[in-house]
This record gives sequence, structure tokens and C-alpha cells, in this order.
Amino acid sequence: LNHDREALGLTHTAVLDNAPPVLAFTTVALGGFRGLISNFLWIRANDLQQDDKFFEAAQLADWITKLEPTFPSVWIFQGWNMSYNISVKFKDFPDRWRWVQRGIELMRDEGLRYNPNSVDIYRELAWQFQHKMGANLDDANMYYKSQWAQAMSPFFGANGTNFDLLLNPTDVVSRTNAALLREKFKIDPAFAKQVDAEYGPFDWRLSEAHAIYWGARGLEAAKQSPDKVNADDLIKLRRIIYQSMLQAFHHGRIVVDP
Repeated sequence: LNHDREALGLTHTAVLDNAPPVLAFTTVALGGFRGLISNFLWIRANDLQQDDKFFEAAQLADWITKLEPTFPSVWIFQGWNMSYNISVKFKDFPDRWRWVQRGIELMRDEGLRYNPNSVDIYRELAWQFQHKMGANLDDANMYYKSQWAQAMSPFFGANGTNFDLLLNPTDVVSRTNAALLREKFKIDPAFAKQVDAEYGPFDWRLSEAHAIYWGARGLEAAKQSPDKVNADDLIKLRRIIYQSMLQAFHHGRIVVDP
């Protein structure tokens, strides 16, 4: 039945993967009631979060986004909720970092797949790098910064500016790195180099560079559907870019052992 629905174009939303049988059945048999099912899941997820039962709430968030994949605000809220609300409920910094990562991945890897030209998702993604990771509101912010720098070092090198090998890989390692950067972190080295030339230079092991990257990607996405974008959306993206440039001016290099 799922196969026929997709083949005949009866639905523009993806079929749920790994959903419980009851949820899978109701979304197929009661297709017009997806909204009601989604509402129930929202309420259930909120109740669980109030009781500090976060892991089932995270699973429900996954189902909610799959039930409403073309609503950018759903992806933005769920990603922000994981990064900001749920992460700070954990005392250990590695646990917090996992939730921050999950919030970013949800919007970057899945939200943009269903909404590739959503200026709002690009803005929120850039904000996560600028504020959650780049600012000092969260007392685990230095841990976030160090973890991100370690993750980016294999791609951008010791000085955070290694574009040549990413754009023109010469061996197996550099080809693997270039592919991993594109596929896992969704970063296009060619576009990153353009951003670096226009707004930088930056150390690409730091979060500010990535905030500017996603802000610039949002401006490019806005050009693909100008009729759906208003001026306020573009102003928000530009503000993130300029604010991150200022942050990079104040602390734009890594001090390994202060």
C-alpha cells in the first residue's frame, strides 16, 4: 500500500520508517487525519519532557517531523528544543553536546532535505552555531567549541584554512575527507571558500565561520524562490552574518591551552 501511494503520487509526504505498527497503520488508513495524530504526539512529547523523560520525547519528535515534513517551523522548534531545552537538563558536558549535535543534525540533515529553500531553517541553523556554540550563555560552551574544532581539524587543517586539498584532493585521505565533509556535515568546500573570500578569512574550525556559512547559504536559497521570501527574513540572515563577523574579530583564533 505504501509503495502504491508513492508510485501513484497520492501523497507528497514520506512514509514513516521504523514507526510502531499502530502509528504506521493510522497514518496510512487515516491519511486525512495526520494532523490529529500529530497533535496527539505533540501533547505526548510535551508531557514526557515535563516529566524529564527525554529519550522517548526525542523519538516522538522524529515522528512528528516525519508527519509534518514540509512545515519548516516544526523542524526549527524540534531542533531548537533539543539544543536549548533538553541539553541543559544534563549535567555532564558530553551528554549536553550529544543533544546539541542532534538538534543541528535534525535541521541540517533532514529538515533541509524536505525544505531545501527554507530561509527560516538556514537562519536557525546559523543561530545554533553563532549563539549556542559560539556564545557563552551555556556553561558547557567551551566544551562545544573544542569538540567542533576537533571534528573540523581533519578537514581544514591546523590553521583552519585548508581549502586546496578539499577542492583538489590528491590522495585517498584527502578524497575521503572532501566526501565526508560534503555528505556528513553538508558543507560544500567551493561555497565555503567563496564565503571565506567575501566575509573572511576565518579559521574554519570555529563555529563563527559555520554560522556565516549557513547564513550565506540561506541568502542563496532565497534567490531560488524570491516570491516566498520577505525582506525581514533576509535581514535576519544578514544580521547573523555581521554579528558572527564581529564575534570572529573578538575571538577568531584558537588558543589550545590557555
